[in-house]
Amino acid sequence: MARIEPLKKEKAQQEAKEILEGIEKQFGMIPNLFATIAHYPKALKPILDLYQAIFKKSTIEPSLQELANLEVSRINCCNYCLTHHSQMAKIAGVSDEQLNMLKAGETVQNFTEKEKTVVEYARQVTKDAEAVPDDLFKRLISYFTESEIVNLTLIIGLMNVFNRFNGALGVELEK
Repeated sequence: MARIEPLKKEKAQQEAKEILEGIEKQFGMIPNLFATIAHYPKALKPILDLYQAIFKKSTIEPSLQELANLEVSRINCCNYCLTHHSQMAKIAGVSDEQLNMLKAGETVQNFTEKEKTVVEYARQVTKDAEAVPDDLFKRLISYFTESEIVNLTLIIGLMNVFNRFNGALGVELEK
């Protein structure tokens, strides 16, 4: 049960209302995550701008972004993000078999070495960011530029923020 109900666009302050209307035009609906953030309108635009910068303007393949998002959300038990990002992962080309394995915490088969590295990095950053092993970082460097590693780390960090926000406030899936 939601601890704070998503803000209806009709009740939002003008700036937040306009942003929510833009989200609705883009997605055909307003995700409860953003409607809940709209209760603190000063954060809505900056967080959407950050989301756009690190996800939408990224040079990292969308399928890899989604694998990281799913692993973070699995670890944090965020059903809201797991549901939304499973759909997004399918659109990005992640197979049903990969999704099922990832949800079970398995990446032994049906994943490339690059995909395994992304999932392992997402797992490590989520569990203990200060203990990223040197060998894992060397593998990252073999697949990504420094800019992309920073981008991937921001993707993982923002997904952790969204997961914790959803968990703490009981953000529910849209009906």
